[in-house]
Amino acid sequence: MGRSCYINTRSSGYYVPTDTKCICYFSVGGGGGGARPNVGYTFGRSPTSGGATYYSAGGPYAGGGGPGQLYSGGSGGYGNYAYGQRGFYNSSGGNTARARSGYGPYGLGGAGQWRPSTQSYGGGGGGASRSTVARGSSGAIPGQYVSWTIGSGGLQGGTGSCRMGQSGAVYISVCTYDPPTPSITANPLSFRADGSDGSDGTVGLTWSTGGGESTSEILDRLDLSNNLVQSYGQVNRNQGSPFIVTPTESSVFRLTVSNPAYTRTDSVTVYVYQKPVVNFTADNTTIIRGNNSNISWTVTGDASTFSISPGIGQSNLTGTTQVSPSVTTVYTGVASGLGGTGSADLEITVLQPPTINVSGPINVLWGQDIPVSIEATNSEGGISYVATYYFTDGTSAAQSSVTLPNSTGDEINIQAYDVSIAYDDTLPLPLGPESVEILFTVDGFGSLTASDTISVPIIIDQLPNTVDIPESDDTFKNQEPVVTPDVEVTTQQIVVDDIDIPVEIKSDYPIQVDIDNNDNWQDVRQI
Repeated sequence: MGRSCYINTRSSGYYVPTDTKCICYFSVGGGGGGARPNVGYTFGRSPTSGGATYYSAGGPYAGGGGPGQLYSGGSGGYGNYAYGQRGFYNSSGGNTARARSGYGPYGLGGAGQWRPSTQSYGGGGGGASRSTVARGSSGAIPGQYVSWTIGSGGLQGGTGSCRMGQSGAVYISVCTYDPPTPSITANPLSFRADGSDGSDGTVGLTWSTGGGESTSEILDRLDLSNNLVQSYGQVNRNQGSPFIVTPTESSVFRLTVSNPAYTRTDSVTVYVYQKPVVNFTADNTTIIRGNNSNISWTVTGDASTFSISPGIGQSNLTGTTQVSPSVTTVYTGVASGLGGTGSADLEITVLQPPTINVSGPINVLWGQDIPVSIEATNSEGGISYVATYYFTDGTSAAQSSVTLPNSTGDEINIQAYDVSIAYDDTLPLPLGPESVEILFTVDGFGSLTASDTISVPIIIDQLPNTVDIPESDDTFKNQEPVVTPDVEVTTQQIVVDDIDIPVEIKSDYPIQVDIDNNDNWQDVRQI
């Protein structure tokens, strides 16, 4: 707390300081003038009273002293602190025997003139008043202009000026506030939010106001952009145990110390480091081998480094890259920094192309189905086949597609599946088939397919067992030239049943045959 004093003997004024705490005003009135000399008649002017001293606002009033009389001193002036003294009537004091004012050496009453020199009739002294004005009241409002008027000394009686009363005075004592000097500290200054550094999440705040008097201590919590988050209000904990807070994010703790004249602040920043959090995304988490996927990531929290494995390595905390794994791969991102370590995984599933391998017999007999064995992988849509028949006349025909049951999955193993063949033994020709080509196709992931083809000949028995034609009468076997008999020569029925399909009967000699014993004899085409 500071203090300053002003003494003025002239009318003037001043501005109340902005840091005023209170002001003590003193006022002293002017002294009265000395008496006129006693010469048996009126001589010169009559003495006058001293003037009052007063302020425009807030200060006290002090009256002036009365004038000296012929046989007595003048009365003292009014003052709430002290009245002025009455003037002296002294037969030997001369002009030094003046009445004193109520305070200090100022405002003395003027000495009366004398005849003879041993007589003195002095005027009274001015009164003294005092008042103390608190800050904010009129007379102590910061920046207020306060003027004062100094009471003048009274005129002496008669002529001359040696016995005039002295003027009054003002005394101003200003008490001011000193600015506070707050200081706030925190322990610890930083910790990890997840407690991985052993912290329990609490912080002890201690502070002192220092310097000038404080009338208010306000504690607030701000974010790092100095936005108010929470106010703890009036705390007044500049002594004793720490003030405990539990911030969950980095915060600025601001102490505001005030008195009526000054407001000062100090702050301390407590860093709450957040555990790094890795966020992984991909435009495609499932791809077909050979295709690409764009993976993206962002790292939040207090991290300074980030790496991705396998194959990518150190990266920025935010980024995108393209990957093309050949097999299903789990990418792991690890972020580290003041907040500790955080990680996340991202799996890219790689769909493999299908495979198929079909095995079948070397050939089959007419009328049999074709048994096949199938091994396949990565079948999503199943396995189907198309059989193409090749006929004896050189023509071919593709059959409708057939889908195998239970033919989806990662691993397919089908043993002895019979491919049904549609045999036709009716006329007219062509007859057959004499071979079958089977195209097997596995429908994989996406648009991937794989195929395998087998070709199986059909063994067609077109030859009967050996047939001996009985000899004609009077002829020999293999006789040249052939002699046409003049009688019916057949002696027994010949049955031909050891063939797979209808055949044409031909002979190297002209003959006729009756088919199915219906008396319908037909010429046989000669070989």
